[in-house]
Amino acid sequence: TGRAARLPVMQLHGFAAGPYNTNTYVLAHEGEAFVVDPGMHSHRQVEKALAETSASLVAVVLTHGHIDHTRDAGSLAAQYDVPVHIHPEDAFMLAGGDGISQRSQVLFDAAHMTPVRDLRDLHDGQDLTLAGVELKVRHAPGHSPGSCLLVHEQFAFTGDVIFQGSIGRTDFAGSDPAQMDATLRGPVWELDDSLQLFPGHGAGTSMRAERATNPFLLQLGM
Repeated sequence: TGRAARLPVMQLHGFAAGPYNTNTYVLAHEGEAFVVDPGMHSHRQVEKALAETSASLVAVVLTHGHIDHTRDAGSLAAQYDVPVHIHPEDAFMLAGGDGISQRSQVLFDAAHMTPVRDLRDLHDGQDLTLAGVELKVRHAPGHSPGSCLLVHEQFAFTGDVIFQGSIGRTDFAGSDPAQMDATLRGPVWELDDSLQLFPGHGAGTSMRAERATNPFLLQLGM
């Protein structure tokens, strides 16, 4: 079942998709919408969210390149003729699910991913405006080389950087524990306590709660 959070003048729909229950988000605002991290088989739920909000899709945005977050990006972009935004260090993963295990490539049918025709780079410090919603891009490597936080004045899409009570794994190919530590001390720690956090897996949380209880932040001793 899906869940929806209403924000001032915005409608945010979130639902889990694919074998790893990856959170996909559709944010609609004033007749337009963008989707964040469309997981495998997310088409129907995305279409439902667009219909419920009477919004036209204008972009796909990816917090990072792992296939559980990107599997339907190319097909949605082709269907709606919209660009896909990703940090360039993770863009290579869009070619048949590169950067993951062969087992996961089979599980996600990576060989049949729709290629992305219009790819746009995300970069640190970028002000990204989609559907009239302003997001600040913060490069947050560690889980993957091109992981990013997408930060609004009220909330942040955190991908697999930080979860409720945990952080993203750093034992994948391309992961880097030292970079993750720097990310936690930098871009994550700098997030305002008031922000709602919408992670790539599991329940939503807040920066205030994570700063107070997340063991990976507490061990920083900051």
